[in-house]
Amino acid sequence: MGLTALNKPRFGITICAHNESDYITYCLRSIYDFAHIIAVSVNNGIPWGGMPEPLDNTLELVQSFPDSDGKIRIITGEWANEMDQRIATFEVVKPEANYLMTVDADEIYCKDDLVRLQRFVALRPFVGQFRIRMRTYWKICPFYVIDPPEPYRRYLISRLRASTKLIGFSQTNERWRCMIPPRVAVCHHFSYARTDERILQKLRNTSHRDELVEGWFENVWLKWDTDHNLQNLHPTHPQEFKRAIPVEIDLLPEVMRDHPYAYPR
Repeated sequence: MGLTALNKPRFGITICAHNESDYITYCLRSIYDFAHIIAVSVNNGIPWGGMPEPLDNTLELVQSFPDSDGKIRIITGEWANEMDQRIATFEVVKPEANYLMTVDADEIYCKDDLVRLQRFVALRPFVGQFRIRMRTYWKICPFYVIDPPEPYRRYLISRLRASTKLIGFSQTNERWRCMIPPRVAVCHHFSYARTDERILQKLRNTSHRDELVEGWFENVWLKWDTDHNLQNLHPTHPQEFKRAIPVEIDLLPEVMRDHPYAYPR
């Protein structure tokens, strides 16, 4: 049975970005057909960490992305913190969608997963928020993947109504929550599939920088390059990244199979 116009979700996707040129184009490619509207906010000032750094070409990549259906709304500015930027982006999609989907610039989705996800949400109009499991990637050229998957289940989708408010980075005040089964969809998160310089940038700007394990960059991130058996890899909660294992190209989301980071140097 197909979805009717009355029960078909109109997904407003929000993306907050700052120096995300590695993945922003691939993120947009993966969700463009699925979205009703896409609001991309690009912080072109000092990042949330408060330490000035050179800007990459994230904004130019978003501006030049093919937008044949006129879905993309671009917001630029400088926000004092992550929550302020997320709220500004949320306000753009709220009038035009009936579901909010919060996507980070380094998150990618498989085409078939999104088809299943649309139907899963449409058949549960009573659910206010949906959470999703993560498939987290580690290192580049080639990619590795965290095994077993990290336990984190993040808020991904929320019903949107006039009374809906953003109360967390991706969490709203909508009631009734549901877990999206992995057989329906998972989030492919390339948060740790970065160069050494990008990882240092991530550590400087993360809202969790006060929780970092002392010496993590030298003792875990760099050391792993010569010891792939190293375990407990997460920078704030080590046990959540038990180990990293190789990933086959065919198991990557479709849009990532031509990414230069997917292949050995």
